[in-house]
Amino acid sequence: MIKKPAILALLTTTTLLLGSCSANSGNGAERVDADKAASATSIGVRSSSESMLPTGFSMNALQDAFEEYVNYRLWFYPAKVVGNDSGFDALIGRTIDVEVRIYTDDEGVRRVYGHTSNSERLAIFAMKEGIVYCAGQAGKEEPQWPQGDYETIDTFSIEVGQPHKPNYGTSARKEKMIAAAEAYDKAFCQDMIRGEGAEEWQGSKVYLADFYEYEEAAISWIVRRDGYAWLAPVHLAEKNGEFETTGLKGFGIEKIYGLDPNDSGRYMFESLINGAAKQFTCGSEDS
Repeated sequence: MIKKPAILALLTTTTLLLGSCSANSGNGAERVDADKAASATSIGVRSSSESMLPTGFSMNALQDAFEEYVNYRLWFYPAKVVGNDSGFDALIGRTIDVEVRIYTDDEGVRRVYGHTSNSERLAIFAMKEGIVYCAGQAGKEEPQWPQGDYETIDTFSIEVGQPHKPNYGTSARKEKMIAAAEAYDKAFCQDMIRGEGAEEWQGSKVYLADFYEYEEAAISWIVRRDGYAWLAPVHLAEKNGEFETTGLKGFGIEKIYGLDPNDSGRYMFESLINGAAKQFTCGSEDS
C-alpha cells in the first residue's frame, strides 16, 4: 500500500510527465542563420507581424494554448482541494495580459515564451505534431528560464473563466493512440484475471484517461471491486504510422473511494476518470 502523503506527489509527477515536454527538448525551437541574426535588434520591441514567429506559430495559436493551460491548472489543481495551487484561482473573472517574447540563445535557437501580467514567471510555448501548446511556466530561479536576449513580438489577453474539462482534441492519429493504449490495458487485464489472485481482478473497472495528441504516453486507472486502484501508465511510440506500447512504472492506492472527495489524491483520480477516453470491465466480452 502506498503511503497517503505520497499519493499527490506521485500523481502530480505522473501527470506532469505525461502532460508536457521539456522546454529544452527543442520542440517549438527554430534556428536562425547568421544573416537573420545580424539584421535583428538584440533586445527590443518588434512589430506585431506574425512573420517574426517561428514556423508553425501564430498569435491565435499562442492565445488558445495559454487559455488551455490556465484551464488545465484550474481543473486539476483547484484551491478548494487542500494542498493544491493552480496559480490562477484568484484570477477567475479577471484578465491576464501576455507579452509574447522570442529568446535567442548563443547558438541562434529561437524559442517562444510569454511574460504574464499576473506574475514574473514566463509561460513556455512549444509545438509538436503541428500543435502549439503551453508546456508550463518558469521563474527566474528555475533552470527552464531562458538565457540570451529576447525580442517582444506582440501581446494578447485572456479572461480567466470557470474551469471545465480540458479540450483534449480529436484526430485520426489520436484515435490510433487511444486504440493502442486500450489494447495494452486489455492485455493487462487478461494477465491479471488469469494469474495469481485472479478473483480480485475479475470485474475491475478500467478507465483510460483522455490526453493531448502531442503527449507520448497515456495513463489508465484499473479499479478493483474492493476499491484498490492501480495506475497504469504506458509509453506510446510511433513507428510507420502505428503506435507501439511499453508499460511504465505504476502504483496502487488502497480503498480509493474511502478517501475524502477533497483529498488531493482522490480529487486527481476522479478528475482523470471522469470523461475517460475509454472504459471497460475486466473479464467482460469487450475486454
